[in-house]
Amino acid sequence: MTHKGHWLTSKQTQKHLKISGCELMHRRERGELKFEKRGRAYYYYFEHVDLSQLS
Repeated sequence: MTHKGHWLTSKQTQKHLKISGCELMHRRERGELKFEKRGRAYYYYFEHVDLSQLS
C-alpha cells in the first residue's frame, strides 16, 4: 500500500533506501534527506513509500 507523506524511522529508511546506517548518517549530514529529530531518534520524510515492503 502506498501512502503520501510518511515519516520513517532510521531502520525503515535504511531498508527503504537499501543503505547502511553509516551511509544514512552521511546523507543526513549532507542535507540530502528531509528529517527531524524526536528525542534521540531521527525520522525521515518520504512522499511516496510502499509500507508493505518495510515489514
